[in-house]
Amino acid sequence: MHLQTFHIMADIHIDIERMIMHSNYLLEVDNSSASNGLSDMERKQYLDQIKELVQTVQTLLDANIALGNKQKELQAEADRKIAGLQDQVDKLTGELQARRRKMHGKNNEKQTGDKSVNTGKTKDEEEGEYIENGCEQPSDSDDSDEVTDTEATNPKKDLSQRPDHYKTMKAEVLVVHDCDKDKLKAMGLEFIRYTRPVDQFDRISMTRQDRYLYAWVRDKDGNEFAFFVPKDEGVEQRACTFVDESKYDMPSMVPHTSSTSGMLSDLIVNRFQYAITSGREMYRMVNEKMRMSKSTIFNWLRHGAEFLENCQETIKQWLLKPGSTIYCDESWVDTKVTDANGEVHYKKRYMWVIVNLTTKVCYYLYGSRKKEVIKEFLGDFKGTLMTDAYAAYLYFNKLKDCTHVCCWSHVRRLFVSASRDYKDTLAQAFIDLIGILYKVEVENQVLGRTEKEIVKHRGEESLPVLHDLYQQATALLKQFEKNEIKLSAKLQQALTYMTKHWEELMAYTKIGSVLIDNNCCERAVRPFTNLRKNFGGFSSEQGARVTATFLTFVETCKLMAMAPLDFFRGFFDMIVAGRRDYALMTEALLVKPVKKSEKSNFLKYPVSPVNTGDGVVLS
Repeated sequence: MHLQTFHIMADIHIDIERMIMHSNYLLEVDNSSASNGLSDMERKQYLDQIKELVQTVQTLLDANIALGNKQKELQAEADRKIAGLQDQVDKLTGELQARRRKMHGKNNEKQTGDKSVNTGKTKDEEEGEYIENGCEQPSDSDDSDEVTDTEATNPKKDLSQRPDHYKTMKAEVLVVHDCDKDKLKAMGLEFIRYTRPVDQFDRISMTRQDRYLYAWVRDKDGNEFAFFVPKDEGVEQRACTFVDESKYDMPSMVPHTSSTSGMLSDLIVNRFQYAITSGREMYRMVNEKMRMSKSTIFNWLRHGAEFLENCQETIKQWLLKPGSTIYCDESWVDTKVTDANGEVHYKKRYMWVIVNLTTKVCYYLYGSRKKEVIKEFLGDFKGTLMTDAYAAYLYFNKLKDCTHVCCWSHVRRLFVSASRDYKDTLAQAFIDLIGILYKVEVENQVLGRTEKEIVKHRGEESLPVLHDLYQQATALLKQFEKNEIKLSAKLQQALTYMTKHWEELMAYTKIGSVLIDNNCCERAVRPFTNLRKNFGGFSSEQGARVTATFLTFVETCKLMAMAPLDFFRGFFDMIVAGRRDYALMTEALLVKPVKKSEKSNFLKYPVSPVNTGDGVVLS
């Protein structure tokens, strides 16, 4: 198009020059004719021709100017389109790199500088090391051209500060095999002393089947029935219940099945703590010479969840304790639903995760992403709520006794993405300033400051940095609005996000009990995302709620430093023994483990020993 326009303009210039030459020639002819005595009529004809040529020249000049202006407009429009396309390319490139990093991790990515491969660490691991290192960026320079010492590339870790259970491996069950001295003597060998013991560890997966041989008996009244009594009192026996005063009934977690508390607890932990699918669970049982279908597994889990649902109200009360700080986040999942027309299809639903670090409770709530879901659950919560800037949480800003705080980790991720994925150099300055904020928080934790001391330290160290952040962000946005500077799409998003929710981002500086980010809740979201990755989704709404119930207790046990398997075994042993006081059961297992002196009042009937995780044995 531009080349064609150039040729047209060139032709016009040539025509104009010819006409000018012709006009000059006619003028000369007119002058010479005047000297030769031309008549007035001839002279008038020549003058008319000259005027006509001058008018034509003026018209061509006007057309030339118009074409020049048109060319400038076309060029400007082309530049705008090219700039817009380049912005789209940069945006798509950034989104592609972020998507690749999310889907495939960082193992297959090249690092900039002299580093050839990535360490393969997750984002949270790298951010954790980043904070522990004082929020200092790793150096891209290397003094040596080649590293020949293996200890320099892989320095040996200092294990002196590690816990004792990491230094010495110990199993719960220890079987000592002594050397037979009589056999040594028979072989002509003399025993002198013991050498250093040699330890071996063995792990055996086994599903135990207990078979009870009932006897058909007749009592003094002539009534005949099946009856069972243990043969040896010293042998461990399962819990049993009495249907009446005479009949001895076998325990079963699921009616009309052979499910026991131990078996059900094992299925729960494998599925919801280790994210083992039902298909893999079936194959695992095949190795143990046992057959179990998927429907049987789902049925057992569903019945177990029905008992645990009665304990959720107690967990919720601990979670929403007035005056405490809770952290909230959500993640999507595809769930199979049936619409009004009877058609079955998948719909996007959400799993809400709420964490209270004070009471050490983690709660999972299944539903849609509408604000009514979390609003109904939290109600008029009185305390501090840490979230991201999702609109569903913004109504908490209007509550009188609730302080809404936004997460700085979400802000930092936007700037990191702008720098890493969109190659925007302006984002690094904001990353460095946010790093200073995190360094202040690390100092507060390391020095063990009180809440008042934390608030004071944040006012002295963090507030000036926050003021600088806001000033730089607003200045860049003003320059961008005036077309004085170019910003990537991600950096625009980061700056807008930060300035729009500035009051919520600043709120943490006035509350010493609240953290700077919501990462503790996001770590609680990860077990659910692992399940989603392994399972693909939920086949029913009921299955999603069952998952939410079990995850609530699995992650709560983790926060309370208790083995989830011990909790589930203890809880279901109580259920088999006849207990239904769910609030007291939950409190006994998670908060106040019963001492040995109280074991007579702990259960209605004796059950198998249960370790609560803190050295207290329930029997």
